[in-house]
Amino acid sequence: MNIDITEKDIKSLGQPSNTRPLLSIGLPFYNAEEYIQKAITSILAQTYTNWELILINDGSTDESLLQVKKFTDPRITLISDGENKGLSHRLNESVDLSNGEFYVRMDADDIMISNRLEIQLQYMINHPEYHVIGAGAYIIDNKDQVTGMRYGNPFDKHDFQSVLENGGFIHPSVFGRTAWFKTNPYDATAERCEDIELWLRTVDHSHFGQITEPLLFYREDGDQAVKVKKTSMGYIKILRKMLSTAKPEYRSSLRKKLMKSYVKIQIRRVAHALGLENRIVSARSQSVTQIQRQAAEVKLQQALANTQAGG
Repeated sequence: MNIDITEKDIKSLGQPSNTRPLLSIGLPFYNAEEYIQKAITSILAQTYTNWELILINDGSTDESLLQVKKFTDPRITLISDGENKGLSHRLNESVDLSNGEFYVRMDADDIMISNRLEIQLQYMINHPEYHVIGAGAYIIDNKDQVTGMRYGNPFDKHDFQSVLENGGFIHPSVFGRTAWFKTNPYDATAERCEDIELWLRTVDHSHFGQITEPLLFYREDGDQAVKVKKTSMGYIKILRKMLSTAKPEYRSSLRKKLMKSYVKIQIRRVAHALGLENRIVSARSQSVTQIQRQAAEVKLQQALANTQAGG
């Protein structure tokens, strides 16, 4: 069943009220002082406004907490217990604290396009069969320069094999039903791969969708080669574990994927020795045309038009 919701209807739903928020945005952070102000500013700039933002400090040792405390918007809740428990634990914590019907994922170094929440909410209302959706993203560097575009799994085929071969979502673009996340928590032992582990584990009894339109600026900063290597090793651990827990009909595909993952690591070691690994990493994104870049820059300016604390 589809519900016809117009842009005007969505915006009217988003007016602040004394009732519970419709959306809960979970944003754990750790040592994100350089970018977290921009992330929060882009949330405050959203065209849809009936949300709560749950900020969870995972034991930051830099000035992140001071940056966050500058924001005084009453829709923001800040949790800081002085402990470092890891991203998966904090994501589950943010889900448990959520009051909204929908749960929205966000990272501390990324930037929302100003109508992200509005578009994803309308999509979910019009498609009540979906549990979780994602969206495309512009890739940006440490200077907010657009370097490419990326898309998640289109889910043309909705099964375990599709997720195994094509992945899931660009993780900070995730938008889903809070009840689903409470029933299907992140695995706290899945280091750097908590997202793909969740999609592989749940795809057989869930309905996933994808919006191809970029709704996020996804930042790739620092030594991506090192990050990709750590993620690859984490992914191998997940595949090994799933060999003993997955359905028997999936195990042949898991073994093949595991072998491919080992080969990729060896290729990256050679590429690293030749100074080519960052080129391999950048190849994960599609190039952008001049027109696409200009459009993205306008959206970025809109998202950060009021880059100052206070809300």
